[in-house]
Amino acid sequence: MSTDISVDDATFAQVLLLARAWDVSPGEAVRKLIEHFQRPAPTTRAEPGDEGGIPVHALYGGLRVEGKYDPVTQALTVTEGPGAGHYRSPSGAASAVLQAVNPQVKPNRNGWSFWTVTENGKLLQTLRRP
Repeated sequence: MSTDISVDDATFAQVLLLARAWDVSPGEAVRKLIEHFQRPAPTTRAEPGDEGGIPVHALYGGLRVEGKYDPVTQALTVTEGPGAGHYRSPSGAASAVLQAVNPQVKPNRNGWSFWTVTENGKLLQTLRRP
């Protein structure tokens, strides 16, 4: 069964962005979002290596650090490398990586420009919600 729905241009642009990031149709992106919110909230924090999210990475201090970005919650999990763990924001994850690799530097970093979307090589900020 297929039924059309109407959304404003800004919402449609966001759906298209998610569809591109997930490499699915706009309808499939909406379905994935709905499924995400139908799941019960986890009782524990996500752990490194959990499935799901958009693969991202960062290059710092000669190391490649792998992660997964959740576009719904905007959380980032560092799955491999220094600072591995779950963070509420890309900037929190970036700070943890800096602190782990080079404790002498101030770990304040803009995570949106620190992380790169692995699939397309663009900065994570290209997926940022307004």
